[in-house]
Amino acid sequence: MDWYKEWFRKEYLLVYHHRNEAEAQRQIEFIQKYIQIPSDAKILDLCCGNGRHAVELKKLGYDVVGLDLSEELLDVARLKAFEDGLDLCFVQCDMREIPYEDYFNLVVQFFTSFGYFESDAENQKVFSAISKALKIGGKFLIDYMNPDQVIRNLVARDEKRISDDISVIQERWIDDLTHRVNKRITLIKNNEKSVFNESVRMYSLQEITKMLPDDGLLLTGVYGDFDGSEYDLNSSRMILIGEKKQN
Repeated sequence: MDWYKEWFRKEYLLVYHHRNEAEAQRQIEFIQKYIQIPSDAKILDLCCGNGRHAVELKKLGYDVVGLDLSEELLDVARLKAFEDGLDLCFVQCDMREIPYEDYFNLVVQFFTSFGYFESDAENQKVFSAISKALKIGGKFLIDYMNPDQVIRNLVARDEKRISDDISVIQERWIDDLTHRVNKRITLIKNNEKSVFNESVRMYSLQEITKMLPDDGLLLTGVYGDFDGSEYDLNSSRMILIGEKKQN
């Protein structure tokens, strides 16, 4: 089940090349509109990948830390920050073990980086780590899938060409017993095949709402996309906003 240790490398960036800086900028504009944070806020970009959000937040003057398990993606992020002349801290770490306490004003997690682990207890540890890292009154944003939309609109298979010598086949299925959406990614480069997997637990809004209070987190808003639309069964995303409560 540790698929994420193998997948989040430079091949991942080829498949998800459309997740770019322009998208990151739009999502950060949403944060500035819907979350009140001070101009000198300390922000954690949790599961930052190649650092596109962390870099854009740093450009706006925030004190930013990017955290990810993939050293390969962090190297890409460090190079990006260096090329932009930014002094940005990147930390290699598991999202369940954030090495900060009562430090951040805001924790953000984009592009369905929650639900990776096999058990609910292990996924719960991510909320615990976020709560520990936040200051009292600190905010969090989790950009997650809408499971109802995923179930209704799942594309079982697609194939596309990324470049003249690279193509990718993606096969998707849902395991009703484990409530996980799974994907097999076959990357064909110069006629050589590499196979990777994704597997994410599909939590309903009700399930997540029940998980949060155990870690001192309070859900304050849910949106259906980064346009600020209300969340419903047809929403493309489930964007969760909340804060760390007083004990």
